[in-house]
Amino acid sequence: MGIMKSFVESFILPGALLPLMAVSCENTGYQERPEFPGSGLDSSAFVRMNIDLEYVKHVKSLVQEADGSYTIVLPDGDPYIKFLPFEADLPAENTVLALEYKAENPIDKTEFFFIDAEGTTDAARAQSGPGAEAADEWTHFSVRIKSSIKEFDWGNVGEILRFDLGESVVPGSTICFRNIFMRPMNDQEQAEEDAENGAAADKEKYAQRISDYLDAGYASSVTSVSVNASDVSVSGTCSGEGTFFLAELPPFADIFSMTKVPGEYRHELSGTSFTETFDRMTEFDGVKYDRLLSKWAIYKEGADSDELVSHARYASPDKIYDIGPGLGRIELTSKKGLGGIVPGNLEQEIKDLGLKSATINLLPMAYMSLTGGGSYTIKHEYCGKTYYFDESRITAEIDEPLKIAAKYDVSVAAILLIQNAAQSADKDLGDLLQHPDYSGTLYTMPDMTTPEAVHAYAAMIDFFAKRYSAEDMRISHWIIHNEVDGGVHWTNMGPDVLAATYMDTYIKSMRMVYNIVHQYDANAETFISLAHGWTKPAGGGWYAVTDLLDFMNRFSAAEGDFYWAPAYHSYSTTISDPRVWEDDAVTFSMNTENVSMRNLEVLDKWVKTGKNKYNGSIMRKVWLSEAGVGSGTATNYDDEKLLSDQAAGCAYSWLKINALEGIEGLQWHNWYDNAEEGAQLGLRKYNDNIYKGEPKPVWYAYKAAGTESQDSYFGQEGYAGIIGEEWGKIHPIETTFHLE
Repeated sequence: MGIMKSFVESFILPGALLPLMAVSCENTGYQERPEFPGSGLDSSAFVRMNIDLEYVKHVKSLVQEADGSYTIVLPDGDPYIKFLPFEADLPAENTVLALEYKAENPIDKTEFFFIDAEGTTDAARAQSGPGAEAADEWTHFSVRIKSSIKEFDWGNVGEILRFDLGESVVPGSTICFRNIFMRPMNDQEQAEEDAENGAAADKEKYAQRISDYLDAGYASSVTSVSVNASDVSVSGTCSGEGTFFLAELPPFADIFSMTKVPGEYRHELSGTSFTETFDRMTEFDGVKYDRLLSKWAIYKEGADSDELVSHARYASPDKIYDIGPGLGRIELTSKKGLGGIVPGNLEQEIKDLGLKSATINLLPMAYMSLTGGGSYTIKHEYCGKTYYFDESRITAEIDEPLKIAAKYDVSVAAILLIQNAAQSADKDLGDLLQHPDYSGTLYTMPDMTTPEAVHAYAAMIDFFAKRYSAEDMRISHWIIHNEVDGGVHWTNMGPDVLAATYMDTYIKSMRMVYNIVHQYDANAETFISLAHGWTKPAGGGWYAVTDLLDFMNRFSAAEGDFYWAPAYHSYSTTISDPRVWEDDAVTFSMNTENVSMRNLEVLDKWVKTGKNKYNGSIMRKVWLSEAGVGSGTATNYDDEKLLSDQAAGCAYSWLKINALEGIEGLQWHNWYDNAEEGAQLGLRKYNDNIYKGEPKPVWYAYKAAGTESQDSYFGQEGYAGIIGEEWGKIHPIETTFHLE
């Protein structure tokens, strides 16, 4: 689902999608077998794709003109069309969707869903596609879908293709299509396909090197890394014959493509058991660098290549020099929390609902600049360089809600989101921190491949960690990026990134945040943000959550454990449906495809399992950092039954959450309904001039939850009768694979 859209979209550059021209869809003729530029193909093999004119739920209007072209008027959001089912199996060579289009505005991205003959739309059977420029003349568009056809065994008689037409749309604008075909690849496309297949093979080899490293049993080891006020101490042992050296590995050093370790990373060792001490501050490529961020490994020197003979190890959490005010851990006295807090009615809401935890969206690229001036009046010195921050916005948007939260001992987790270069307040900074393989969407994986980028990213974290490690203004938890199992969508570092490669980069970001924050707050905790998928990816091009959690465990075991935990988004698989207790897409098994409010026992079981605990003994407690129950959509708003079922779903979920020790808190999403999200998840109605944010029945259920009046209120509202036999029930979890 992602974070609160109304907050996010306030940072989209003004005018980015304003109408560029009026588009006329007048056609110059319907081509029975068109010639696409440079195709060199026999068009008799093309299969025409006809749009389903009866399916108009997700567009404002859809008309087929007399000349055969289509005119589509876009709705407020989430526009897509469907093609008619195949009347015969698609020929195997026809793997390109090609068409001509006109569009008033750019199409920011496209997506394709491969629907089976039963009409099932599965988010995991999807492929992202390119965007398209605005065009007032007929313009060619094509996308290769061969890999998806193969992966999903799609293209059989009766199957359907869904075509999504962008995320950031201008309501009422027009898109026109004509001459839509499935066709074979031309020579250029085949060459691109071959090149991608070669690149894919290289990606597989690279990812395998990461997995082999994590699973290796090395004879040598780095046993301790201590970061002190002015130096870093590294201890370890070398085993075997040869000449060994200690390698310092800053985030921008790629050990999986390194053959000879560069001289600036090498430190000679004099014995098989060692303790080496280094100045904490150093310099790489003329950029000052804090060794707090490094990990350290042992290599054996070779003539042509050096051999890695130990895992790399980060500083131990209890061996990071503490310069903070000595903050204790905020112990939650209630599991009740709120997601996405912003200025407004926050103080009254905390008091009325008895909230003890919350999340806040932290978008540093909206507040940070390489240069001062205007409202950028806060200077932050980091390792010899000054960065600037927008004082007025930070004070209003972050300081104010954090001060209110601190007043009531509310533990706040910041969701760290790195906007792409186009949305950054300072484009030069955006270009510096946008991942080099970024391929679109709102948020990017931060670039950590150069000393300059690491310096800027570290300075960003250092500023916010220092500012918000205070009794009266505190971020006690850090959620590192958003729904990283959907990285291509929410934390983008390119398409088709294998999980091992993705997690190697992600863990660098998390460890940078963790180590910097722990200088100021030794009790701060980090979370990995995850959507509702479990053993099955929640979307096309996504990862299975269990695979990512496995990598978190493997990296922790190899490179030194630290306290991290899952921040889960346990929505139902149909988010708008309030009857979460009937979610039949989940099971009470560790092999369930999804985790929703119905089977939270799976998360509880996972954190209580020995191999998943911090240092093998301390349970990693889950925050449901973006979770809630819907009350339908904007099309059935104010439906009394849906509103009643939402309140019942909240009560049902609360009883389960309160009974599960492994779940520390629920940060309900959303505070207010938001029409742009589709599902109406709010505790309150739209915060507009009509509804004025009035409480929904779910607000009163949430208010009663966890109080002395809970049972009487739940009984008065008849929630047990609505839920039936699932009311208050905790299920045993099947373990069909080895857990210990």
